[in-house]
Amino acid sequence: MTNERWWLRCWRHPLGTVVLFTMRWVVGGVFLVAGGLKLADPAEFGVDIHNYRLLPYRTAVLLAVYLPWLEILCGTFLILRRLQSAVLLLLLLLLLLFTAALVSAWVRGIDIACGCFGSGSHIAYPWSVLRNLALLGGIVLLGRAEDT
Repeated sequence: MTNERWWLRCWRHPLGTVVLFTMRWVVGGVFLVAGGLKLADPAEFGVDIHNYRLLPYRTAVLLAVYLPWLEILCGTFLILRRLQSAVLLLLLLLLLLFTAALVSAWVRGIDIACGCFGSGSHIAYPWSVLRNLALLGGIVLLGRAEDT
């Protein structure tokens, strides 16, 4: 039995289906909640983005307006299983970007609220990076299962 056949059989098993369903709802739900909380105060979210010291203020404000909607849309599409490959790729790229920004601020010693879940969300850098890596793992898992 090759690894590819083993992988295929895992996701066709009822337990594999439950794992994928749960993973889709967890990852999609995280993005739905994160986007929704950011919509509550886009001005503060713009300040949170600007505090990373990576983008000009105008760009940070534009991101604060549009990024929550993108997260909500991606979370919704992931849960509803629409445009799966595109949504998973977009979420993967967003999370890589978010993680790079977090690590950049951490390495530069900038103590900021990450803005991940709306204004004032302040979690220690290691936990934020670990959370992002877990979400990245979920996205890769869903993408791998989507390919089968």
